Amino acid sequence: MPEVLDYLEYREFLKDWFVETKKDNPFTSYRYLGQKTGVDPAWLVRVFQKEGHLNESTLPAFIRICGLDDRRAEYFKTLYRFNKTKAKQTLSELYYKLLELRSLETRILSTPELAYFGSWACAALRALIGITKDTSDITKLGDHLNPPISQDDARNALGILKQLGLVVPDGNNGWNITDQIISTGGEVKSRAVRDFHRHTLELAQESLDRHKPEERDISSVVFTADETDLPEIKHKIEEFRRGLLQFARKSEHADRVYALNISMFPLSDKVDDPATADSPLSKDHKEG
Repeated sequence: MPEVLDYLEYREFLKDWFVETKKDNPFTSYRYLGQKTGVDPAWLVRVFQKEGHLNESTLPAFIRICGLDDRRAEYFKTLYRFNKTKAKQTLSELYYKLLELRSLETRILSTPELAYFGSWACAALRALIGITKDTSDITKLGDHLNPPISQDDARNALGILKQLGLVVPDGNNGWNITDQIISTGGEVKSRAVRDFHRHTLELAQESLDRHKPEERDISSVVFTADETDLPEIKHKIEEFRRGLLQFARKSEHADRVYALNISMFPLSDKVDDPATADSPLSKDHKEG
């Protein structure tokens, strides 16, 4: 069943929950759900299509029917308020509360464990193990990375994964991955994490020449914004990343490991007396 902690839109969660429930119980319908929650079936359709919101008084009924525990119920209620509010300050506060509730589910890497981020190969090898049937030949796995890594680098990466408990023996001289989600616990200032970002950005540059256009997507956008909008822009980026991970986890036949870099940074100093533009100053560039 869908995990509410993976969502940043409560209506998307409810729609996915409804679809999955209907697979197991064909008798599940909008009418049935309306009877259980007191919401008009026609309005439920509009809610699932993001054309309207539930009444807050109906949330306990949905929490009950979805079988949410206390923490997930709190997340669901916070998510409801997050999706409805328009106030920037409130939006930011609710967003960070959602992250706090999520962090209890996510494995947070401590300072010694940040060795995992010392090389892009650790993350890539771990992901490759997760989609490979026979993982007994570590050299072969290293050769399957792009670019390939040496036998020593593959063994070192595997050693880190084993030390951190991120892979375990599968009983066939190979390995299975453990925790599905790994986080540094926020905006970690560690040099290891900064180096990890540098390495993956370098790989993105090399991809321009190493991969065919149909195998990659390289694009950039230049835009203007109010500095006070930065928290909201950041949470939109986070929402996109989470949505992409949620989509990827649904893939039943994953056959390749990908890296995605999202980079946003200032290209100018702050203007003290900005002019009012008639239209957004933005440029979108996509490399073919």
